[in-house]
Amino acid sequence: MKKTKGLLERKLESAGYRDRFEQGYQAFLLEVQILKAMEKKGWSYNDLAHALHTSKGNISRDLAGGGIANATFSRIRKMAGALGLELVPVLIPRRLQS
Repeated sequence: MKKTKGLLERKLESAGYRDRFEQGYQAFLLEVQILKAMEKKGWSYNDLAHALHTSKGNISRDLAGGGIANATFSRIRKMAGALGLELVPVLIPRRLQS
């Protein structure tokens, strides 16, 4: 029996859509790591804002709805440091287009 492709599988066949999806997914994973670290410390947005000497609104903007993709590298590094984490930037080659 032939398996029918789902909507996401069909959309991912488009190189442009796939690139946007993968970029957004990486930002999502980073956001999740920060939120999990906050949860582990029992911190709220207010607590992180206080540690970074910024407003809760800035933290909310960065950690809600994919906002981390627009945060500066410096701000992400500061968030990580405040949470006892180290931001390790890694550059890897993109998948080759076939």
